[in-house]
Amino acid sequence: MGAGEADRVEEPTSAARIRVEKTGLRVEVAVPPGQAPRLLTAAGYAVVSVGVLVGPALTVRAVPADFPVWATLGLVAGQIGLLGLVALAVRSVARRDPVR
Repeated sequence: MGAGEADRVEEPTSAARIRVEKTGLRVEVAVPPGQAPRLLTAAGYAVVSVGVLVGPALTVRAVPADFPVWATLGLVAGQIGLLGLVALAVRSVARRDPVR
């Protein structure tokens, strides 16, 4: 926890919320509790989308110059494949959403 976070007291609400906080950035989304499954589905797809774009780029930047190309491609393919499995899991949960 950063400075001042322990002192912050939040009032309970009936809304479902997702909050992302980073230095200089704060995003919060609140929806009625009946819409929580849709909010979580959207957040899951957002994580997969960002992961597909950022993960391989960070991997390619992090590997040493003498690292075998086939191994780098294998790592990137594994990352994309794992994120594909996460997307399938999010999709299967979204299909069971009783709100629709």
